[in-house]
Amino acid sequence: MRIAFLTPLPPAPTGIADYAAEVLSLLAGHHEIEVFHGQDRLEADRLPRSLAIHHAAGFLPRHRARPYDLAVYQMGNAVAHAFLYEPLARVPGLLVLHDLVLHHARARAFLESEEALAYARDPSDPARRAAALPRLRAYRDELAYSYPAQAERLFDAHLATVGDLLPYAYPLFRLPVEASRVTAVHNQFMAEAVRAEVPSAQALRIPMAARAAAVAPDAVHTLRASYGIERDEIVVGCFGLLTREKRIETVARAVARAAPHLSRLRLLLVGPVADRSALDALLSRLGVAARTVVTGRVPFWTLPAHIEAADLVVHLRYPTARETSAALLRILAQGRPVIVSDLEHLADIPDDAVLRVDVTGEEGAVTRAILRLAESPSARRRLARAARAFVEREHSPARCRDGYLAAFETASQLPDPARGAWPPHWPRAERS
Repeated sequence: MRIAFLTPLPPAPTGIADYAAEVLSLLAGHHEIEVFHGQDRLEADRLPRSLAIHHAAGFLPRHRARPYDLAVYQMGNAVAHAFLYEPLARVPGLLVLHDLVLHHARARAFLESEEALAYARDPSDPARRAAALPRLRAYRDELAYSYPAQAERLFDAHLATVGDLLPYAYPLFRLPVEASRVTAVHNQFMAEAVRAEVPSAQALRIPMAARAAAVAPDAVHTLRASYGIERDEIVVGCFGLLTREKRIETVARAVARAAPHLSRLRLLLVGPVADRSALDALLSRLGVAARTVVTGRVPFWTLPAHIEAADLVVHLRYPTARETSAALLRILAQGRPVIVSDLEHLADIPDDAVLRVDVTGEEGAVTRAILRLAESPSARRRLARAARAFVEREHSPARCRDGYLAAFETASQLPDPARGAWPPHWPRAERS
């Protein structure tokens, strides 16, 4: 089978780029795969050498010249995925939906377009208004298609406010799902949500791959020492994109509250930081700057050692796009005891593999969980064993590979979906 695989790739600022590199390594050799991306720079050494890599601008011409048997789209709620909408509509295929909520990124594609931003800077200019109207109208039309009763209020609210909570209630995934032959997700909650919103959708679940990497004990000791962390100190780690949704302030507050009882407590923050000065100010204000290490983005190959440098990990998420976190699975695979938010879409993880905290009393719950795990090495070991066993059982690379191969077969045999009463700007599918 000849497959076009469209996705962000490392170092794009989305965790799905790292995920895609791992999936491609599992699939290379099973089909003829060509990869398409929409960025200026690649970390080519992270990708299988046997794959042909192209810029997304070449996808439609190559498809027209020699149609692919299947196009696969890795979609998430980040601007790095904006380039996928046009080809997804033109060439329906397998949509891998990582985030149930796509509204934030989709709105930005319209409202932060060059025309819309120019109009926002000078709304009295008739020419700028005329140039922006098609982009604004397209966003309103997509809202009207998915949420006809609320569209006008949603449109006005999004233009008039700076809040970003409302889009979580109106995820805006209907059009991409309806325009695809099959939609694949990584947890049961998302599969059920897709079917509830789009009853005609072919929705299936593919396990997300994760596996432990071998880390030498001396590598962990050396890494901790390089950050000034002593062997007898208890390290609380946070990993991945250090966004507001990861509740870093909550974690820092919990560490501050636990520190009087655990003088040897440290906080390790590993991952890209959107606003380093704001983070530094927060840590200073809470009195935990001296006990915190902020690494920023680290080389991918060093992540396992960084994860094992933590004695326990706090991996919170709220609000949530209902995603299955690849970062969380990597942490579990490395056998770390993890504190997570008690959310419906994480029900796939057994209760003995994580320690859940109620989001309505999050700070206190995290503080108590840190104290409990810091003071009980046996509890940490029990969680670690169960976490590793869960990932080995449910998220093995073989299960992920087989899930993709089965999804390829299913999607390749289905016809393109019939065009619905979609907004006028939504591209028409090409017919091969």
